[in-house]
Amino acid sequence: MGQVRITSGTLRGRAVETPEGDATRPLLSRVRKSLADLLRPRLAGARILDLFGGSGAVAFELLSNGAREAVVVELAAGAARLIEHNAVRLGVPITVVVGDARVHVPSLVDRGERFDVVVIAPPYGCGLQQEVLEAVEVHDVVAPGGVAVVQRDRCEPPAEPRGSLRWSRSRAYGRTVFDFYETSGP
Repeated sequence: MGQVRITSGTLRGRAVETPEGDATRPLLSRVRKSLADLLRPRLAGARILDLFGGSGAVAFELLSNGAREAVVVELAAGAARLIEHNAVRLGVPITVVVGDARVHVPSLVDRGERFDVVVIAPPYGCGLQQEVLEAVEVHDVVAPGGVAVVQRDRCEPPAEPRGSLRWSRSRAYGRTVFDFYETSGP
């Protein structure tokens, strides 16, 4: 079992255990910190949805920087259990949903769930960014004034919003690119 450290906020320096092997790819510490820095003005009391949660490191970093709670969707049952274990150990409010993010987005709406920050970080090279961004838009998962952050490899094309979201900016860190899509609203 590996581990990464939370790089900023109230949990700075605390370890997050990560799954063995290369099935998950926790973001580099400096990239997670940069994402938290970019999102920090939106994080106070925010609800986070982390699709393709992997190790959960992004959700833990955002919770450490002021988010109120997070829902993490992760396909691998072992990784999901590890996220739950880390959440209990760190004392942070994370709900873990085991399953395919593409399937669970509609069920979130059925429960009336909306989020201030939605992180879409599918495996690179699978072309899932567009499909999942569209699902997030169609099912109106991003709260008014919220943002969806789509992570991709720099070799992959950016997702094109087709509904209520509008591209606002991109930030690149080596091969990792974050595309930010915002809603209108307060």
